[in-house]
Amino acid sequence: MGPVLALDFLTLYVVIFLKSLTVTVIWTAFAYRYHPHVAAQHWLAGSVISMIGGSILTIQGNQGSLVPAILGNAIVIYGFCQSWIGIRRFYGKRGGQLTAVILTLVSVFAMIFFHDQDRLRSMVYATGQMTVMVLSIIYLLKPARQSLGTGVASVAFAIAAVGQLSVIGGNFAVLTGAMTFPSFYQLASYALLCTIFSGMVWNFGFAFMAIDKLQAELARLSETDDLTGIGNRRALRAALLDEHRRSTLSAIPYSVALIDLNKFKQLNDKYGHAAGDTALVHLAGILSSSVRAGDFVARLGGDEFCILMPETSKDEVVESVEKIHDALARTPVVISGEEIYLSASIGVADWEPKGRLYADGVLAEADKDLYRRKAHDSRRRVENRNGLYAVP
Repeated sequence: MGPVLALDFLTLYVVIFLKSLTVTVIWTAFAYRYHPHVAAQHWLAGSVISMIGGSILTIQGNQGSLVPAILGNAIVIYGFCQSWIGIRRFYGKRGGQLTAVILTLVSVFAMIFFHDQDRLRSMVYATGQMTVMVLSIIYLLKPARQSLGTGVASVAFAIAAVGQLSVIGGNFAVLTGAMTFPSFYQLASYALLCTIFSGMVWNFGFAFMAIDKLQAELARLSETDDLTGIGNRRALRAALLDEHRRSTLSAIPYSVALIDLNKFKQLNDKYGHAAGDTALVHLAGILSSSVRAGDFVARLGGDEFCILMPETSKDEVVESVEKIHDALARTPVVISGEEIYLSASIGVADWEPKGRLYADGVLAEADKDLYRRKAHDSRRRVENRNGLYAVP
């Protein structure tokens, strides 16, 4: 058998420091660029704390001086806890610091209690680190959180946890005489090396998670109307094409309704553009509360809105249209202390299996229906007390 590569702990402690320094630089840049990013701040804190712990561990040398060993390992455990807390913050979960402090203090007291028993002390800090890794895996593996980043981080934590478990088992084997100390030393050094590089990998997993979340937020913003918070034209286009594909395959109709505020320009001229914005937000709220679960509401631009109604024929749209008209008639918008009742014209169209309309054709038909209804409504409008027009 060829020679086996020998690793000494002093060198590995230096590697811990350098690895933590590298990750610290990365998370510092990320936290600065995307401030405030609470999860990244905790991951940065974890890297800094681990770097401090690694620096203290180098002081103990290969002989394992007691005070640096206890202090350095306790700090590393607390640094790992910050990574776990960062995962919690990433998913909007508060708390964790008390658990981190308790786990660290329990580890410190246990290491002090076993100060004259190196093997038991080694088992204590291996157990402390492994506990944090298992907590992180449990939190990452919840079904709603599955992604490439969570997978990478979970695998890295699992590999590091196995390494720490081997250290615990190796220490027990030495205590029972099943393993010689030189063999254990070699096992423990490789386990530590495994943990070091797993730590680098789970930080890459965190980075993937953060990038995915930023991309999702960017996509959401690109498909959200700034003023009303509902979908915009881009979002409607994507939803309409998806629904058209589903309906074509299932032969189940869908419908669209186009909504246009009556006399919107008159409202802007009389009360100002801020009042017009208030009216648009008011209408968006009414539309969102009047539709069914699964319907999609979007603002096309100006005072034009659209509702996509899956699995709905044109005849079935009437109920939703009536709810919108009733809500507008019952719910005034308050502008400059005045209650103003708005009205809207609504055009509808549907796609049916026997028809030949494409998605754009359905919108075009709804648009034609809208203008027919606006022309019809204009002959029925009466001026209300605000000087605006409503359909009686």
